[in-house]
Amino acid sequence: MKVPLFYLNLMDGNNPSCPIRQQAVPSPLEMDNDGEEDPLGENGVSVTPALLKRHLNRGVFLVTSQCAMYCRFCNRKRLVGKAWHPEIYREESIRYIKEDPHIREIILSGGDPFMLAPDELGYILSELRGMPKIGIIRISTRMPVVWPEGFTREHLKEIKKYAPLWIVIHINHPKEISPEFLELVRKIRETGNMLISQTVLLRNINDCPHVLSKLFHMLVAAGIKPYYLFQLDEVIGAAHFKVRLEKGIEIMRALRENASGLAMPQYALDITGGLGKIPLDYVYVKGRDKGSRVHVENPSGKAGIYCDDGEESSCMNCGICRK
Repeated sequence: MKVPLFYLNLMDGNNPSCPIRQQAVPSPLEMDNDGEEDPLGENGVSVTPALLKRHLNRGVFLVTSQCAMYCRFCNRKRLVGKAWHPEIYREESIRYIKEDPHIREIILSGGDPFMLAPDELGYILSELRGMPKIGIIRISTRMPVVWPEGFTREHLKEIKKYAPLWIVIHINHPKEISPEFLELVRKIRETGNMLISQTVLLRNINDCPHVLSKLFHMLVAAGIKPYYLFQLDEVIGAAHFKVRLEKGIEIMRALRENASGLAMPQYALDITGGLGKIPLDYVYVKGRDKGSRVHVENPSGKAGIYCDDGEESSCMNCGICRK
């Protein structure tokens, strides 16, 4: 258990159902052993002990095992906060990235990369920016939400040097949007970096279209694009947070009816066993008549017809498809 004082002060201490408290304070329900130690099969795609490569053109670089807070539903609880030091494998991982001709995108994760000293983070970013083939760098973090004072002026200087980076903030509830969070977001935006968010759908915390709509619109207003709404990974001890897929799909349908398109993340499931992410959404195409008439439905359930009578086409311009 690890909870920064800042995040602790966001809790309603008299309410066991407080959405902040449930994410941070252990529950006896965690003794349920349903689930997997490594739900995403990361051990099977580790090309070094600190570098995961599931896809041909990108990798996940685990740069630390430390987080500012240990979330109760973490899918890497087998590693995070344990006596595991990915820093030992840093040079080996950087060398692999340099030598692999296909990798063009790196996601810095862990743990939380901003738990590293600024010069350590800067070194990693410098090495990656020194590889012309690496066009995209993401940094996944929960620091602005749970411990904004840990995100220092020196961290801001480092990310400014290597902009544009994609800063991916993990945030789950409107109550997590504090004045300090908004001030740090403003400072990050001033560094020239882009901000997107990811959220985990959690039972009795944010499994409500009104809660999520408020969260996503507040993020957009702050200059953060909601990117992913994740179905809970099937990690041991977190089953009590699981929301049924049908409910998640209906929540997304309600959001699509009422939310700005800018406030719509992609609802996704990372398939247990390491089979990758798939989108989860309501099926709006309901069928086709003989011919070109396609039956569709809008988010509120009203039926419509689309005339799907375009000519058969093939890609003529990219050069790859022609081969």
